[in-house]
Amino acid sequence: MRRIFLLAGLLILAGTNGSPGGEPSRFALNDGDRIVLVGDTLIERDQRYGYLETLLTLGHPGKNLTFRNLGWSGDTVAGLSRAGFDPPEAGYRQLIQQVLAAKPTVLIVGYGMAESFDGEAGLPRFVLGLNKFLDAVSSTRARVVLLSPIAHSRLGPPWPDPSAHNASLARYSRAIAEVARARSAWFIDLFEPSKHREAERAEPSITDDGVVLNEAGYRYLAGLIARGLDPRASAGRAVPRVELKSDGAVGPASGAKVAGVERAGGGLRFRLTRDALGVPGDEAGVRWIDPAIVLAVSGLPEGRYELRADGRRLPLDARPADEWARGVRVSGGPDLDQVERLRATINRKNRLFFHRWRPQNITYLFGFRKHEQGRNAVEIPQFDPLVAEQEARIAGLRRPEAHDYELVRVGGADAR
Repeated sequence: MRRIFLLAGLLILAGTNGSPGGEPSRFALNDGDRIVLVGDTLIERDQRYGYLETLLTLGHPGKNLTFRNLGWSGDTVAGLSRAGFDPPEAGYRQLIQQVLAAKPTVLIVGYGMAESFDGEAGLPRFVLGLNKFLDAVSSTRARVVLLSPIAHSRLGPPWPDPSAHNASLARYSRAIAEVARARSAWFIDLFEPSKHREAERAEPSITDDGVVLNEAGYRYLAGLIARGLDPRASAGRAVPRVELKSDGAVGPASGAKVAGVERAGGGLRFRLTRDALGVPGDEAGVRWIDPAIVLAVSGLPEGRYELRADGRRLPLDARPADEWARGVRVSGGPDLDQVERLRATINRKNRLFFHRWRPQNITYLFGFRKHEQGRNAVEIPQFDPLVAEQEARIAGLRRPEAHDYELVRVGGADAR
């Protein structure tokens, strides 16, 4: 628990409306927002797993949000990795064109890791480049969220000592925060929380090599960004709680709606619909998304009762009546299944979009060898309806579904 509160305290969020050092404004995603992510490896590899997009989508089930990932591994604010076979300045032009073409209303920017290896000498150039990039895309009028790089994890021999690099990363993170304050943008500090996590030797490891996040790292990152955008979406946020009585009466309910309650075989049947599929976890004590619900049923005859959803027994041991009266935390089941279906659909959409904007044979289709296969470039827009199809599925999956629950008596008083 101590770690949860410390991590929350380490998250730094710069406001949009106040002066530097003022009180932060609450970030809000609006219906119809187009969230564009741009940056280096930190951003590009996020689309492999879809945790961040899934978490933000679940947090706004009634809103139509569009996500586009324009990350490019090893990239800089000068767009160097995007240049390919062209001069370096061509990469920057592509970077700007790609962002403008995506028409963001929210722009999440994750640069600084590649530049941090230039040390303190490269810091002025990075700040100048970041401001130049933000000026170049300011015509979109997007709300800008700047992310710091993560800390360099200490992996031990034969890996290098990250102390000097972390000192550089700390300077770059502070510089990004200053740019955010000067421009009235939001800033989310990923450096200090990830450094603290590494200092506590928390498991599992969140990087492959100290600087590139693995799947566990992207689960962790999703929670940091979600809570950075909305500090109320903390790990301590209460899960839904529903109170029922054995005679079919419905008591207080928060975070969910209950209907069709009826007595059945000494237990209860009811239909339950959550307001949202889950709340953000912290990856310390609670997984990246917590789909739990607390169910309290009072007045049951003595015995043990198990809970079923849509005719399927949940991964929960049968509990005695007095425990159900106090409230049982129920995890897993159809809501978690729906979360994973949503994430799988988001990942399919992102793969299709990746092939749309960055095909593997891009040099032959649009580059200096397009005279050989450029005629095939007409096929690239055919990805658009495939992306749209997946987004229609996402729109359906983001809303919680109603499920039929049954609390079934499986033992009498002597089975306690």
